[in-house]
Amino acid sequence: MIKLYDLLTEQVNTPKAIILAGAPGAGKGYVLKGLDLGGLKTMNIDNIFIGKLKQANVTLDLKNATPEERSEQAKAMAAANKEFKGELQNVIAGKESFVLDGTAASVKQTTELNNQLKEAGYEVFMLYVYTDLERSLSQNQDRFDKSGGEDRSLAPAIVMRTWMNVTKNYEPYKDMFGNNFALVANTLENKMDNIDDIIKKYLDPFKPTGTKEKTPAQKARSDKQYAEMKADISQLLKSDFSKDSLSKEEAQSKIKQFLS
Repeated sequence: MIKLYDLLTEQVNTPKAIILAGAPGAGKGYVLKGLDLGGLKTMNIDNIFIGKLKQANVTLDLKNATPEERSEQAKAMAAANKEFKGELQNVIAGKESFVLDGTAASVKQTTELNNQLKEAGYEVFMLYVYTDLERSLSQNQDRFDKSGGEDRSLAPAIVMRTWMNVTKNYEPYKDMFGNNFALVANTLENKMDNIDDIIKKYLDPFKPTGTKEKTPAQKARSDKQYAEMKADISQLLKSDFSKDSLSKEEAQSKIKQFLS
């Protein structure tokens, strides 16, 4: 027979995980600072990645990186991913409650993590920070200079693709997490909504130089993928998920209920 004491003890000891989703420049860090998360450990691969870049003497201004620096960047990210994965597995094995501060750009990886956490006895919540594409690119573009060279600015093409993937994942995540899901919007008042104008302003000035010349077949495939991405983004720009946004107070209340 299961005793009430055992049920209460099990509930108190149930570890909690909050997965933070949002594109680069969405303001996830800003939103986190404004929430009381009960002192949960915050895990962010960027801390490891930036450290690896500094160790390799690679500029954190990745939007202006040379071909050699881009190669070193890829190695640094691979090493950071490996180290971060090990740290995350240790936290899960130790049944520690935590906040995962990332983009959640891959719905496949997030689904796998959600399943793993539930199998390990966790309760899981997703806080989705939505922003428009222009704000994502603008914040990324200025991040290196505003931080005094201490924070990284990614290649804008990577930011744009990540924004597309994260925004595409909104509905799947909303379905996946159900009541344990909250959206907070952080958008510009007068945002650009034409993909060609956005590319001209934020991507064209930082086109990578020194790239290896593509074969005709590679170029055709690349052009097709680029056209498909532009079409997908143009469609996403017509959507406004901010209509589903909670206020910070409402999000705080929902998170407090989850943590209690």
